[in-house]
Amino acid sequence: MGPKLCILVGHDECQSFDLQYGKTYSVGRSSDNDITIKDNNISRHHFTIRSEMGKYFITDLNTKNGTFVGGNDISPGVEVEVDERAPIVIGMTALGLGEVCETCLKYFLDSVGICSERCENGELSRPERVHAIKKNLEFIYNINNGLDASKDLKEIYEKVLSNVFSLLKRVDRCAIVLTNKDSGKIAKVIYRSRKPVDDPKNLYSRELVEHTLMLQKAVMVSDSSTQENEDDKITESMRLKNIRSAMCVPMCSCFQTRGAIYVDSFEKPCGFRKSDLVLLKDAGSRAALAMDNITLRETIGYKNHD
Repeated sequence: MGPKLCILVGHDECQSFDLQYGKTYSVGRSSDNDITIKDNNISRHHFTIRSEMGKYFITDLNTKNGTFVGGNDISPGVEVEVDERAPIVIGMTALGLGEVCETCLKYFLDSVGICSERCENGELSRPERVHAIKKNLEFIYNINNGLDASKDLKEIYEKVLSNVFSLLKRVDRCAIVLTNKDSGKIAKVIYRSRKPVDDPKNLYSRELVEHTLMLQKAVMVSDSSTQENEDDKITESMRLKNIRSAMCVPMCSCFQTRGAIYVDSFEKPCGFRKSDLVLLKDAGSRAALAMDNITLRETIGYKNHD
């Protein structure tokens, strides 16, 4: 199959445009473009795209709203290579490249809660969906790059806390709860809070964390004042601590369970979306893998030193 450009989110969603190798195509909202995108929030001539030897190259044409690729806005007037796995966002439209955009990339967007996300009145509007795509992709790229660059476990914890607070505007506290490898009991808590904490041991719902670790799955309590949970002790403990909503995800790798990431909000019911839970779960898996890599490097370093 030849190269193609697909609309993943926006007007004419799922429409695709076949591209010829070696030819440069203009893309924008004007009808005189080779590829016309029906979106009033993009420029008349937004970017050019060409495909050479199985690779894609795009150039932003000094547009007002920019061209967002993967986790960042690209520099205007500079041709950049774009991986098939990296979504392209212009205005209120999300685009994908090649066959992968209709399989892996569409699945990826759904896995981080974009394509399936809903609001109280049903489907999210296109502006909300595209804003969510940008926010979620930026979070994934930032936390992945941050964890890869971490030199020790302390730096991993700092990167996770920083990125979670950047993503979740309604979060009041975030705690990384570490467990003992042998006993499975809680061994250490690293946290960040918007307000001073009197007792660090009492800054999270222990019942929610233990429930998450026992089931090895992500758990969200949208509103502790109304929600019936599988375990009434969870919502009861949250009410006693004046926690209105909370999420907790396990930090699991292929080798072991490292612990859990816990976030909460005091006053906001439904403070977190399902897509937030999916992203936090993804962060938990990435953090656990990064911790395994650090531990492995340290073990190899000690052996070589001996």
